[in-house]
Amino acid sequence: MIFEAKMLLRCDGKPFATIVRYGYETPWATAGLRADDPAAFDRENRAAAPNRWSCEQAEKLTDDEYDAQYERERARLGLSDADVRHYESAAWTIVTADGTERQAYSLDFADGHIQWRW
Repeated sequence: MIFEAKMLLRCDGKPFATIVRYGYETPWATAGLRADDPAAFDRENRAAAPNRWSCEQAEKLTDDEYDAQYERERARLGLSDADVRHYESAAWTIVTADGTERQAYSLDFADGHIQWRW
């Protein structure tokens, strides 16, 4: 099911983007959005990538290999430690069309879209 009602995505209580369209398939919601600050959106989008990389590689590598490759991946994406830490610790919430603010769990950025759990 696709929903067209606009919603507000907040990061640490501040407006971040407008969700313009989303779909829901238990337990995941996926949405297209319009960023308030395209540079901030790009940084968060890139900062999500090391987390996905980590999930894919953690079991395949020794600790030393993992650490070295993680640092290379982070550098390749032009991210600082602070960028990645911010993404991992940010409080992401969504304000629905009726004004209710709800936590967005497991929020992930991918190719200009977001995915989260309600």
